[in-house]
Parts: sequence; structure tokens; C-alpha cells
Amino acid sequence: MPLVTALRALNQLKRRRVIRDYAVIGAVAAGLYVGPLATADLDITVLVDSDEEYLRLFGRVRAEAERMEGMHLYFGGVPVQMLPTTTKPLYADALRTARPARAGTVRLRVARPEHLVLLALDAFRPKDRARAAALLELADRRRLRRLLRRFDDEKETLAARLRWLSGAPV
Repeated sequence: MPLVTALRALNQLKRRRVIRDYAVIGAVAAGLYVGPLATADLDITVLVDSDEEYLRLFGRVRAEAERMEGMHLYFGGVPVQMLPTTTKPLYADALRTARPARAGTVRLRVARPEHLVLLALDAFRPKDRARAAALLELADRRRLRRLLRRFDDEKETLAARLRWLSGAPV
């Protein structure tokens, strides 16, 4: 299974301390909660403290990858997109609170449903809206409200999208 091969490669990079820490986000993470979802890549958020650290990390990981296309690095034939925790505070929090999980025999850490809902609401493409709706059934509403207060913008864009999606107050 190519996904498991990619996760093994990422875990090996973590064991070798190339990557300090990472968590799976996006459709693969959502699929671990709600069942398989169609996706073209594996999205992860990686722990870094600065843009400079991310650039060094990216270079080191790129040297280990099979190839690079655009911003995707390939492991086991799977395109992997690494999103640094410095990009969005929500990425950092998703990584900090990630849950242990398994994909086959491979251990990984996966963002919580509430973080995945907010990340999907942020992207808000049709596939993201469907993912957010599926994850809402599993989400802890109190935790989701706390995260919205912390990570929504001043226009409350995410809360408005959530109201639109769920048809009810958050």
C-alpha cells in the first residue's frame, strides 16, 4: 500500500531527527475518522520554529524523496505536501494536540476532528465542505467552539461557514 510506504518513510525521517515532529491533516486524516476519502496527496504539518528552519528541513527531506513535483515530495509514489507550523497557528495547535493512530501497521499522529473541520472550512472547496460535514458528527462541539474563538479571523469567516454548512448555530 503506497500510503503506508510514505508514512513509513516519514516516520524514518522522524526517527533520524530530520523531521522533529509531524501530524497528518487533510483527507487522509479525515479518512481515518470517517472512512476512506478520495485524495491526490498526503498532507502533513511539520514542526518548525521559523521559515529558515522549514527551508532547511524541506531541503533535507527533498534529498530523501524519490522526486519532487511542484511543492509535493514523493515517497512510495505518494505525493506529500509538508505545511510548516509557522504558516498558521491552527497547524501548530493541530500538531500539538494530534492523536496517535494507525494506518495498517504504521503508527502516526493525526489531527483531531475539530482541527480538521476548521482546516476544511478554511479551504472551503466543495470536497472540503463535504469533509467538514462528515467530521462534524464526530467533533466535540465545545472544543470546536473554543478553537473557533482562538483561530477564526476578525470577520468570523470560519464560524459563518460552519453555520452555513450545518444550518444551525455553533
